[in-house]
Amino acid sequence: MAEGVLFNIAEEIIKTLGSLTAQEVALWWGLKDQLRKLNDTVTRIKAMIQDAEEQAQQHNHQIEDWLMKVREAVYDAEDLLDDFSAQVLRNQLMPGNRVWREVHVFFSKSNQFAYGLRMGHRVKALRETLDGIEIDSKKFNIDVRGEERASLITVREQTTSSEPEITVGRESDKETVKTFLMNSNYKHNVSVISVVGMGGLGKTTLAQHVFNDEQVKAHFGVRLWVSVSGSLDVRKIIKGAVGSDSDDQLESLKKKLEEKIERKKYLLVLDDVWDGEDDGEKWDRLKELLPRDAVGSKIVVTTRSHLIAKFTSTVEPPHVLEGLSVDESWDLFRSKAFPQGQESGHVDERIRKEIVERCCGVPLVIKAIARLMSLKDRAQWLPFIQQELPNRVQDDNIIHTLKLSYDALPSYLKHCFAYCSLFPKGHKIDVKYLIQLWIAQGFVSSSNSGRRCIEIVGLECFESLLWRSFFHEVQKDRFGNIESCKMHDFMHDLATHVAGFQSIKVERLGNRISELTRHVSFDTELDLSLSSAQRLRTLVLLQGGKWDEGAWESICREFRRLRVLVLSDVGMKEVSPLIKKIKHLKYLDLSNNEMEALSNSITSLVNLQVLKLNGCRKLKELPRDIGKLINLRHLDVGCSGCYIDGDLEYMPRGIGKLTSLQTLSYFVVAKKGSSKSEMIGGLDELSRLNELRGRLELRVKGYEGGSCVSEFDGAKLIDKKYLQSSGDAFSSEIRYL
Repeated sequence: MAEGVLFNIAEEIIKTLGSLTAQEVALWWGLKDQLRKLNDTVTRIKAMIQDAEEQAQQHNHQIEDWLMKVREAVYDAEDLLDDFSAQVLRNQLMPGNRVWREVHVFFSKSNQFAYGLRMGHRVKALRETLDGIEIDSKKFNIDVRGEERASLITVREQTTSSEPEITVGRESDKETVKTFLMNSNYKHNVSVISVVGMGGLGKTTLAQHVFNDEQVKAHFGVRLWVSVSGSLDVRKIIKGAVGSDSDDQLESLKKKLEEKIERKKYLLVLDDVWDGEDDGEKWDRLKELLPRDAVGSKIVVTTRSHLIAKFTSTVEPPHVLEGLSVDESWDLFRSKAFPQGQESGHVDERIRKEIVERCCGVPLVIKAIARLMSLKDRAQWLPFIQQELPNRVQDDNIIHTLKLSYDALPSYLKHCFAYCSLFPKGHKIDVKYLIQLWIAQGFVSSSNSGRRCIEIVGLECFESLLWRSFFHEVQKDRFGNIESCKMHDFMHDLATHVAGFQSIKVERLGNRISELTRHVSFDTELDLSLSSAQRLRTLVLLQGGKWDEGAWESICREFRRLRVLVLSDVGMKEVSPLIKKIKHLKYLDLSNNEMEALSNSITSLVNLQVLKLNGCRKLKELPRDIGKLINLRHLDVGCSGCYIDGDLEYMPRGIGKLTSLQTLSYFVVAKKGSSKSEMIGGLDELSRLNELRGRLELRVKGYEGGSCVSEFDGAKLIDKKYLQSSGDAFSSEIRYL
């Protein structure tokens, strides 16, 4: 079970209780004394959390049970204070300036009393629960650490975004595979080589090096890469090769693949193929669907399974990837354990020998252990190696070995890592959205950020995990910013292990969900019969899952504690007004759906930080009261980055009130004069949005030529200092539609 988020949540609770907002609530509803006592209790419990979590790691089951009770109570406290804060925000959005007048507009006197009484009972019940937990703590020897806090890592390694990826060895392996690819003398029109070896040896890295070799690029007219990360799913593989997200039938996909290849000689890499049922039949079916009329075409298969390697490869024997040599292993360890320029020659020969022998030449393990040991005092190296590392790294103990790196993480990073178990294996993770998910769940806390942008703190968390090899296969944009990454299968297995019942990826309906589950993703269809899981904070329907419009009622009724709701690319045609009931929601992704409009009730979600509507090409308008979403930081709308125009007609008046907005993928400049003129926001709405980052695209509708240029002064685009420069006076693109 991932530890660490409790401390940060407790700290945020204390911060909220002591804020002006909490004091206003106390005055309005007669809760001042109750909230003060709650604050005192949470403060005392917070001081015990860190030591209790450290003891729980030593398999102290009594303290594990105590921490579980703390976890449930702390989550309840956060929900309660979120209710208070949301109510205060709604009041502040009412017309007028005086808070007391706003409250009277919103409530009658009787409603004020009833609301205060109801909240008073909730606070009292929660405080009594926490008091009982505090009394129970006296049974254990838990250290009280006062004001000690989980701070950001102070050890700053070389910034990972600029650190080059180091590859050691494999020249002979690369040459073998490359020679096969460049050889046109094989009897088959499409020849196959399989690269087989245990996990972590670098099969994918080897395939990438060959795939990106300049001579290989020139040799093949078309190169295709499919991350299988599973058994042979013929339809999934053909879809991946075509690059299609549609639900086309196999014959239609086959035709698209033929059109893409156009009889050219092609290279297809099938990365990370697993054992499965009827693999032989599936492989034969796949070969039937692949074009076979381009002589010299090649396929590379990477797999851990010798059985898969044997029946897929036309080359005998398949290429077996071995561990790195002794010298190569030490070179890789040294490159990761010592900062550039630091002398490593004085390391005791006995330590070198122990490291190399125990890691068995497995690069994934070598890199993770090297990073871990670089943070330890040199005197601790030998005892750590002898007492913690297995004698030999093998498939069945790699996760245990990698967990040594996980155990050494600061507490808040443990939860960030475990949360990634919700993604499928082999999934290409969008790093920007991953950080937004962490923030929405409270894993990255404003307590850590000081005056810095919290997204920057989130990026530092990601880079710390990347530096330790928890992520790999990083891709960057043209500005050098990290865009995406993947997790190695073993790292994904580790994330699933440490997440336990808290985070579940459901591959078969109903498996392993409990009332204590907090985060869940489905890869087939939503199982909304999970009445026992009403405390869910994350609900994700992965791309391609099945959607029933009637599911809205169940979601909004059963899962009101959600912070994250992802329902992208499910064919959704409308958003229920009931969504306002999920009042804790901070992250909502409805991308690539078929809605023409969003219910205005969505503007009741005053805690919302992220609203994703990418690819909603039928969407004509945004909610008219969108200005009420005053915590919104990221609004991804339309078809940004593509040249297929969406139907969005205008930007609503009041969008300029969203002064925390960092992402606004595009802004529609619409000509006034229609029946909706009073609802249309002009370019002057941009004048106060000075936190915008990235690239802003302006789409002009209803104007001829440059007739709208006069409006540009009101946008104050020159003041948007965080927009990425593209060589223009401001980083925006203007398109006339």
